[in-house]
Parts: sequence; C-alpha cells; structure tokens
Amino acid sequence: MSRGLKELEEKVFKKDLCTACGACLSLCPYLRSWKGRVVKLHDCGLEEGRCFAYCPKTGGDLAGTGEQESTQRDEQLELGPVRKILMARGRDPIWREKAQSGGVVSALIDFALKKKVIDAAILTLREDDFLPKGRIVRNREDILNCAGSSYVSGPTLEALNRGPWNGEERIGVVGLPCQAIALRKMRSSSLEKRTPIDKVGLIIGLFCTWALEYERFHAFLKERLGQLNIQKLEITPPPDRLLKVYTDRQLTMVPVDEIRPFIRKGCQVCLDMTAELSDISAGTVEGIEGWNTVIIRSDQGEALFKEAEKEGMIECQSLPEDHLNHLKEASLLKRRRGMDVLQEIGRPEGGKG
Repeated sequence: MSRGLKELEEKVFKKDLCTACGACLSLCPYLRSWKGRVVKLHDCGLEEGRCFAYCPKTGGDLAGTGEQESTQRDEQLELGPVRKILMARGRDPIWREKAQSGGVVSALIDFALKKKVIDAAILTLREDDFLPKGRIVRNREDILNCAGSSYVSGPTLEALNRGPWNGEERIGVVGLPCQAIALRKMRSSSLEKRTPIDKVGLIIGLFCTWALEYERFHAFLKERLGQLNIQKLEITPPPDRLLKVYTDRQLTMVPVDEIRPFIRKGCQVCLDMTAELSDISAGTVEGIEGWNTVIIRSDQGEALFKEAEKEGMIECQSLPEDHLNHLKEASLLKRRRGMDVLQEIGRPEGGKG
C-alpha cells in the first residue's frame, strides 16, 4: 500500500483533515503553504514519503495522544503522562503583558535560551495580515514578537524543516498538540531525515480545544472590524465565552459561537487537548486571570521547570482541585467527541487519529 503523497491526499487532504501543522512542508517540492492551508502542486509517485509518515492525521504508533504511554507510566489517563500539575506565571511583568495568560511559555523559552539548554526555538509569529507562520528565535526580542495567541493554526513546523541550521544547534519547539504528535512521528520515523529533528530536545505544548481556518476567520474579522490592526486576542471562560479582540483603537467582544463555523474539521477528530506528547504543557487557568495551568511530563521538562523556578524566572502555586477536575473532564470530552467523529468518517488506518 502506498504511504506517499497520493495516500496523504486520499486520507487527509480530500477529507479536509489537514491542520496545517507544517510537518510536511519544505521537505517535498510538491507541497506548499498558501493562506493557512497546505496545497498540492503536482502528483508524486513515491510509494513511501516523509509527508505521509510525519502527518499527525495518518495513524501509526504515535498518532494518538500518548494514551498507550500513559497506561504504562501514569494513572491519569485523562491527561496523559504527568509528573506534576500546577499553575504558574512568568515573574517578569513583560511576559504577562505581552504573552498569553501568565506568559509561562515565553518565560521558559527565554530562560532555556539564556541557560543554553537550547540554542534556538521554533515559535509561531502572527504576521501583519494575521497569518501565522513558524519562526526561528534566538533572543528575548524575537520571543516577544511571537507572544500571544491568534487561535488560528499555522505551519509552524515548516520553520524546523526549512532552517537554516548549522547542524550543532539544540532546538526547542512550542506547538499545538497535533504538532507535538508530528514531532514525535518525525523522530521515530525510519525514513531518511533531512531535518534536525534529533536536535529537538524540548517540546512545549499548548492546550488546544480547536483552531480556526485562517481565510474565513480573517475575512470575518475584517468585515467586523474593518482595517485590521489587532494587538491581542483572548477568549473568556464560561459562561460568557467571548472572543476579546484588542486593536490599537478599541476592544471588541465577539461571542465564541459566531466563530465556531471557522473551526478546522481536522480539529474535530483530534483526541488530544493538552499536548500529551510534549515535555511541558501549558494553557490558561479559567477564572484565574494571569496564570497558566502547567503539566510537567518528562525529565527534560521537569529539570527546566525546577531550574527556572529556583532562579526566580517563574512562580508557582497549587492548581485548585476544582480546576484540575474541570481540566480532566474537558480533556476526556474532547477525546470522546473526536472518537465519535472518527467513527462517522472512518478512522485512518493503523493509528488512533
């Protein structure tokens, strides 16, 4: 059976399941990113290709959400492998001002670069036209330029594939759950590697319930706000569930239900809300402004987090039990919904979706 571009087109593109993670881009001359989508330029006759092997939607041993590893190493099946769960924030006010919630992800990347744990990181930059793309960062200024969320998926991992790299860098990546899955698949693939995946020593995952299609969401915002000069986006917790759009002139509130039609179909079959295959996962703490929920999952993640806390780069508190229970419920709910949709459309062969 073919496991190349032809099969990727049949199983992912034609079913509209691509999340534009970027894992297949800048590897193959026949695939390009265009306005938040991956498009095929020409047919390819390879029977087996990295495009298929790396895609988080094509199945395989690591194509689920770490559930098998959780069974072996951790009893908290709702959230995957867990060393510790708490809430944290960057102590420098600049992170809380510029980044999302408590800014702990930006603070950890800044600390990892300063301590030479990594030499570079792959983050997501929101360009002037609101289109996300991957960017290689090496200093605080670059991190600040990438801070914040757009709620739009973008081909972040293309920056890892494209480089340029000198071959010696130690690399960290911040990405969504689908991108964490893709990174693990890239690392475990037996195919020839033309990216520095073996140099990726730190994966920080972002909680994600869904991501939006760029073109339709961009058109919606432009119609609603006119000329776009968006400074920041935030989604408020229940029961309001409003998208807060900050521009240089005003704050606009948009009910989340109005943007749900722009959710990618690929997100509807995703089983992972908390980036279970990362070293550290982070999301907002609903109802507690200025803090992140943090899940420490690996030796690398635990070592970095402890050192950052010890040196005063981040501060921590216990996550209230009701917030932890809600997180588990939300994670299980996304898994169940994804399984239901997978059963409707047909599960990709050989994996968990």
